Amino acid sequence: MERWICETGRIVLAKAGRDAGRFFVVIGTEGSDLLLADGERRTLAKPKRKNPAHVQRTEQTADPMPQTDRALRTVLRVLNEKTNQPQTKFNQVRKEVIDDVETGCN
Repeated sequence: MERWICETGRIVLAKAGRDAGRFFVVIGTEGSDLLLADGERRTLAKPKRKNPAHVQRTEQTADPMPQTDRALRTVLRVLNEKTNQPQTKFNQVRKEVIDDVETGCN
């Protein structure tokens, strides 16, 4: 694990899992895992544990560190609105299946 990913307040992009393509803020570490929060699905009270190999570093930081979920959502809103597409081929297929089910196509 590289040290720059572990900085509290660093904004990272999830590359794997059901949250692939979403931005999170690193709020701490637990062992070798990162604790990530986005203020919506993963709040400051219940952060997501994620392997550092499954996130991509960005040059942006949340400075000062948001103290509430609302402030965290505000910081990440612009980034998450820009990237509403899946990051992996598997997630693209999953998104197409979900879209088909929602529209009633089989």
